[in-house]
This record gives sequence, C-alpha cells and structure tokens, in this order.
Amino acid sequence: MNVTKDKISSVFFQYSIPSVLGMLAISSASIVDGFFIGNYVGDFGLAAINITFPIFSLLFGFALMLAIGSSVTSGKLIGEGDIKSASMIFSKTIICITLFSFITSTILFLNIETILYLFGANENLTKIAIEYLSIMLIFIPFLMIGIVLDYFVRVDNRPNLAFIALLLSAFINVVLDWFMIVYLQKGIFGAALATGISQLALIFILLPHFFSKKATLKFVKPIGNYIQIIKASYNGASEFVNEISVGITTLIFNYVMIKNLGVEGIAAFAVINYLLLIGIMISFGISDSLQPIISKNFGAKENKRIEEFLKFAFITVGLVGFIMIFLIIFTPNSLANVFLEDTNYKTKEIVLNFAMFIWIAFLFNGVNLVISAYLTAIHKPLYSMIIAISRSFVFPVIFIFVLPFLFETQGIFLAIPMAEFITFIIAIVLYKRFSPDKII
Repeated sequence: MNVTKDKISSVFFQYSIPSVLGMLAISSASIVDGFFIGNYVGDFGLAAINITFPIFSLLFGFALMLAIGSSVTSGKLIGEGDIKSASMIFSKTIICITLFSFITSTILFLNIETILYLFGANENLTKIAIEYLSIMLIFIPFLMIGIVLDYFVRVDNRPNLAFIALLLSAFINVVLDWFMIVYLQKGIFGAALATGISQLALIFILLPHFFSKKATLKFVKPIGNYIQIIKASYNGASEFVNEISVGITTLIFNYVMIKNLGVEGIAAFAVINYLLLIGIMISFGISDSLQPIISKNFGAKENKRIEEFLKFAFITVGLVGFIMIFLIIFTPNSLANVFLEDTNYKTKEIVLNFAMFIWIAFLFNGVNLVISAYLTAIHKPLYSMIIAISRSFVFPVIFIFVLPFLFETQGIFLAIPMAEFITFIIAIVLYKRFSPDKII
C-alpha cells in the first residue's frame, strides 16, 4: 500500500483497525489480569498491581519513545527513498532498547523492596506486590523489544502482521491467566508469569519479518555514533513524558486515595484505570496509526491528504468517546462487577462514585491524543510533549491537590476530567497554529 497515493479511507482503516486491535491486545493483558486477580485474589491484589504501575510506566514509556521517535524518522526516510539510512536507524534502535531494557530491569529487580516502600506500600501490600513485580521484571525487556519491533513492522507496511503478533500475545495471556490463577491457583504470581510468557510471543512473531524478502528495513552493521538515535528519540519524547507522567500521577493518586479512602481506594482507582484504559487505548490506537501515515505524507509534502486523515481520526475518536460515555453512565455497576467480587462492598461503592465523574474525560481525551500524535508525526515534539504532559501530569496533579479543598472527596474524582478539558483547549490552539496547510 502506498500511503501517499492510495485511497485515503482505505489507507486509514487498513492502518487504524490493526493498530486499535493491537492496542486492545496490549491493554487486554492488564485488563485480563485485573479480571482474574479481582475475582480470584481480591481487591488487595488489584491494589498491589496498581502500586507497581509507575515502574511499568517508566519502562513502557522509554520503549515507546524509542519506537515512535525512531520509526517516524525511519518512515520519513522511506518516504524520501533513503532505505539505507532508514535501516541504520532501525538497527541502532534495536541495540539501544535491548541494552537499556535488560540493564534497567536488573537494577530495579535488585531494589524492589526499597522502591515499593518509596511508593507508599504498607507491609501487607509490599508482600503481594513483590510476588508480582519480581516476575514481571524478568520478562519486561522482551515486551520493550517487542514494542519497538511492532512499530518498525508497521512503518515497513506490515500493519496486519503487527496486529497478529499483539493478538496472539493477548490470547496466550488469557489462556495462561486462567491456567495459572484459576486452575493452578497460583494467585498474583501466576498472573505475572502468564503475562511474562505471553510477551515472548511478540519477538518470535515479529523478528522473522526483518529477515524476509518482504522487508524494506533490514538489520545492517551499525556505523558511526548514536546521535541520530538520540535526536529521533527526542521526536518521540512526548510519548515518554506521557507514560512517565501517568506513572507519577498514579503514584500521587495512590497516596491521596490511601490517605482518604484506605487500600480500598487504591483498588477502586485500579478499576477506574481499567475502564479508562479501554477507551484510551482505542483512541491511542487510532492516533498512533496516523504516525507512519502522516510522517510519509509529510515527507512527500501532501498536506491535503494529511487533513483528510485527521478528519477520519477526529470522527472515529469522537464515536469511541460517545460509546464509552454511554457504557459508564448506564452500566457502571456491571462494569465494576467485572473486576470485583460481590463482597468488596466498600471498593465497589468508591468505583461507582468515581464513575459519576470520570465519563467527562471521554469528551476530550480522544482529540487530545490525535493532535499529540499529529504533532509528533510532523516533527514538532515539543508541542506534542506539551499536550502529553498537560493531560497526564501537570493538570491532574494540580487538580488532585486543589479540587478536594473545594469539593472534598468528589474533587479527587474530578481531577482527571478537568485535566483533559484544559488540555483540550491547549491542543486546539496548537492544532490551529500547526495545521497541515500552514506547515507544508
């Protein structure tokens, strides 16, 4: 498929559908873990997973920064016809992510208890969290490498292969979660092992592509320094900032929730995060699929086509937001029951109170994600980063401390929707400033 010449609707849906399904496949790992742990381990298990979330945000964010930044740069080079330089970017990126992932995971593994203490976990929570985190850190490097391979497979015109890899990984996780947690009754240890093993599938499925005849990108001998990778990573910095900001925000929310509502508050926040994750990952998949499309059309100076792709994206994320709002408003109890046992009355009550306000976020978060992805694709990483850090860190943190003074506990629940609304205003201003007709 030639993304600079073929029919716009065909290109958009052939990239966005696999991307959305792929993102759902990625997020399904944590959602399925949440389902089995919430129903077979209890709300303390959910709290233990949520307390470790900032660590995975850091690692996942770094992988996304390298993957998105380098693949966008590589896509632009492919659009310009410079295949050799595109392959060099790809090869050096794989080397970087491999070294970073294994070194960082080892350091974290050796300091698990200290980290959990700093995150505010009490003795009981630390014991459960160590059981989960110690296994996950062994396997997380394979997920990080798999994420990078996934992005380069997509920019190499194989979006369906990327989707298949993510789908199979998700399927393996579901099967192993049932086997480990329900059948073998291994609890949170089994959940971590199931997720870890499923992450290996990404590499086994995606890596052979780059040795096939269909591949444009090939592994080549890395020549020269890695300044080019650092520059490319900067273009994906907004995604890193977004992920690490989400991690820090989650850490702060956990402190506030445990102080005001106890461990049940952290468990309830975990459930709300699962609900947010479903809608956000669909919108993220749509916006994410734009990056290889827009980067190539940007290189080919096709501003009218970029405008049409963005129209499709805005309409699609708007529809996703409407569906999520409908589900949260009219079926909150059913959604809470997916992750919680009937005996978790206090946790469920907090979830339902949270749901009364969280739906507002879906009015704005899809548009915020699309504009952020667009700015990354046209090599405006600083402005993309402004949107990312505004919605995931700056405004959530401000509102989590300010709003409770005005609205008490309800102020905690309003922090995320208010953050998305203020970010929406900023995103619209930036989009008007860097619209396709102005940048080309």
